[in-house]
Amino acid sequence: MGRTPGTTSSRGTLLLLSALTALSLLFTACANAGNQEDTSNNATSSAASSSLSSDCETGPEATSSSCQAAGPGRTVAADRCPDSSPTPLDGGVIEGAFGPWCENAIATSYPTSNTEVLIPEGAETELTISETDMDTTLDMQVQGFPAGVAYSAILHEGPCAESPGDIGPEYVHQGSGDTPNASVALDFTTESDGSATATATLPFVVPDNASGNSLVLEDSQMQTVGCVRIP
Repeated sequence: MGRTPGTTSSRGTLLLLSALTALSLLFTACANAGNQEDTSNNATSSAASSSLSSDCETGPEATSSSCQAAGPGRTVAADRCPDSSPTPLDGGVIEGAFGPWCENAIATSYPTSNTEVLIPEGAETELTISETDMDTTLDMQVQGFPAGVAYSAILHEGPCAESPGDIGPEYVHQGSGDTPNASVALDFTTESDGSATATATLPFVVPDNASGNSLVLEDSQMQTVGCVRIP
């Protein structure tokens, strides 16, 4: 018995609808899988973002090997007061954020009667000390300081202390013959954005790259406003 045209057409339509339905289900499954992956990635990204410290900003500390990269222009801030004594970074770079004194901090700020020159908590510094057989060069950068203020960073013996009066005496290089005794100082005035750079090359060698000593920051009234430890 032969098939009628109507029966053949209906079966063909049914097969086509089944194929379209299966294809639609396949696309839906793929889309859901992609959405789940995006949701997972977003959750991971959100968790990473939430772990960022509010102190994470650009600046000297952003290049520190003690900080973990967390996206362009941001880092996870290193602990100011680690359990162990700090050490210089690669290339002898010393970096730290200012704040209240603690035993293993690189940078310390001290209260002063002149609030205009108080170094704000979170201000940053980067210090590099390099030597040859004949001289010593100090490069210092700061940011986050008050604008338009003059400072002197003077090398002292011993590390920073909780009280400025407990910091060791000023370091003095002992001259000989026609060479007078000399101290080590970096003078700078901050720009309108609170940043500054200072460099000094001294015609003598400071033993051990000044390791174990500190740079004491004074204002124009010779008040001690900060201290940078040299590991």
